[in-house]
Amino acid sequence: MPTLYNLSVFFSFYIINNSNIQDSEFINKLKCNDPLAQKQLYDRYAAALLSVCRLYIKDAHFAEDALLKAFYKIFTHIQQYKPQQKLYAWMRRITVNECIDFLRSKQQKLIYSDWNDNYDTIDDSTLDEATYQEAQIQAFINQLPEGSRMVFNLYVFEDYTHKQIAQTLGISEGTSKSQLAYAKKMLKKYVER
Repeated sequence: MPTLYNLSVFFSFYIINNSNIQDSEFINKLKCNDPLAQKQLYDRYAAALLSVCRLYIKDAHFAEDALLKAFYKIFTHIQQYKPQQKLYAWMRRITVNECIDFLRSKQQKLIYSDWNDNYDTIDDSTLDEATYQEAQIQAFINQLPEGSRMVFNLYVFEDYTHKQIAQTLGISEGTSKSQLAYAKKMLKKYVER
């Protein structure tokens, strides 16, 4: 049974060109709840935003649910969108927040590993030199414990600082740092297999 999720578009959010859908006439149509404009927006960004959801939510069906809720929020809060913002960045922020809310609402208690190694000793050079298929990256992310996955995704893909991660997840900055180091350590093991 096919789902919206397609690994071939995983990480496509890095290459989306916002300029052709950023125009003010299109945004005005969205603000007037034009169904055709909403469908165009959904068709253009659903796959990329679903990839974002999958970074946080392992189960594809739950990720699709989170995506639909995110689009609902996007459409109902489009009046708050400011033209100086990049549309995709604004929608991505809503989607990430929806994923975090989803995980909290499902009572999935984030478990932060007790791994306490010096997080500054991880050598990323072997990771930087290798190239991997999108499916391999998603497989790695899915293997991470829930807490490490949240910290890893927020730090690597959303460019959060450890302070922002700590505030968002209600953990200490030290826990954020150790969870990122733990995720990197697991990535290194995964790469060396």
